[in-house]
Amino acid sequence: MKKGLLNLTIIALSSITLLAQNEIDALRFSKDVSLGTARFSAMSGAFGSLGGEFSALSLNPGGIGMYQFSEFSFTPSFNLNSTTSYYGNKETDYKSGLKIGNIGLVFSSPRENSEWKRVNFAIGWNQLANYDGNIRIQGKNNTSSIADNILAISQGNSIDELNTLYSAPSFWTDLIDLANNSIDTTTNWYAHDNGNYISNVKGNSSKTQTKNIHSSGGKNEFIFSTGGSFNEQLYLGATIGIPTLDYYEKSTYSETNFEDTINGLKGFDLNEELSVYGAGLNLKLGAILRVNDNLKLGASLHTPTAYSIEETYSTSLTTNFNDTSFTERSNTNYFEYDLITPWKAILSASSLLNNNILLSADYEIVDYSFSNMHSSQYTFTDENTVIQELYTKTSNIRLGVEMNVKPFVLRAGYSKYGSAYVKKDYSQENYSFGLGVNNGGYYFDASYVLSQGNSEHLLYDEEYISPIALANTNHNLIFTLGFRY
Repeated sequence: MKKGLLNLTIIALSSITLLAQNEIDALRFSKDVSLGTARFSAMSGAFGSLGGEFSALSLNPGGIGMYQFSEFSFTPSFNLNSTTSYYGNKETDYKSGLKIGNIGLVFSSPRENSEWKRVNFAIGWNQLANYDGNIRIQGKNNTSSIADNILAISQGNSIDELNTLYSAPSFWTDLIDLANNSIDTTTNWYAHDNGNYISNVKGNSSKTQTKNIHSSGGKNEFIFSTGGSFNEQLYLGATIGIPTLDYYEKSTYSETNFEDTINGLKGFDLNEELSVYGAGLNLKLGAILRVNDNLKLGASLHTPTAYSIEETYSTSLTTNFNDTSFTERSNTNYFEYDLITPWKAILSASSLLNNNILLSADYEIVDYSFSNMHSSQYTFTDENTVIQELYTKTSNIRLGVEMNVKPFVLRAGYSKYGSAYVKKDYSQENYSFGLGVNNGGYYFDASYVLSQGNSEHLLYDEEYISPIALANTNHNLIFTLGFRY
């Protein structure tokens, strides 16, 4: 076995070291969900023309002009996520946790003898996405192995040219080997280091493939908003958003139960670890027009968010043979890049019926093919081309209803987020319910949100294996306590 022969430090890099930054990251960090305060969530975020709600300042900042009192709000939430995979076996995994959905402070400044009745300010933050989740995939495969993929990207490279994340660990743990690994006794090095490799896995024999993925983190937005009310008819506002990203993923891919193998290989585990941190900047402009006492219209425009992102990425590989095992760890790769997310435009309307029932609707347009990645270290030409070809413009709708049944306020909502993919329908639907108590000086709201959607996961290159279908279900319990003064 070569592991006992020598220990070589591999420093050469190849394009595969950039696998952590691709179109999947661009989509993940461009998408938002309708979370935040309990009232906002209970009506599925259909607040583009309602205003007077802190989470709506990340949607339509024109609503800040409707605050007639200063206000503080705080929102904890409990999340339970389940993901079911379909790869021969049907596997379901769960993850739960606590998050802070919102912390907000609004300052209202009434103005006498002025057409501008109020000029208000707000500061705080809203939750825009939750990345907590566990995925388990398991099934039989008799057509390919991830070793086939690693072998293909290794061919033609001498040992010291093998990429440090996959090929080099595979070579030094004997997952792949030189076609002729005889040693030159003069140099104590391989006599046939010519880039011609073989795999110790027979891809066309039966094997069990398993992958466990654990992810955590979220996207939150610090906001600074200002706006006012013009004669209680036109409400204008602007929000400067500073979103922050925190994403961590650790996965273990395994192949075991080989029907046929080479050199006594019993199985292997490939571990990958990814940490992502980032911060961005955007501007949101919004307006709400009170047409009459029963009808309001809203419109808002969000600029792209310009993110500065840093990532660390590493791998380790362990192979188990009949008589021994080997483990090889890659260096930790650090990379910086910038991401530009899409523009967003929102049109909204709301109506009050019988002074008791409030109906609201939002229509949102986002073009995910607009996303763009760039860096001084790498061109991202191929990745940006894939983004333009794979993603498309999508429409999102949000509907909400609120009914006053004293002493409670009852709420419900529905939203549908269209698929960002040109050829695949991976839309998401949210169903929400809630109630609240409001005595003027303080209020308490509670809501439940059920989110359902489909996605996919690719174990390795699509040339060798089809994507694995995933069904995602999210349960959120959200509570908001607020004070007015």
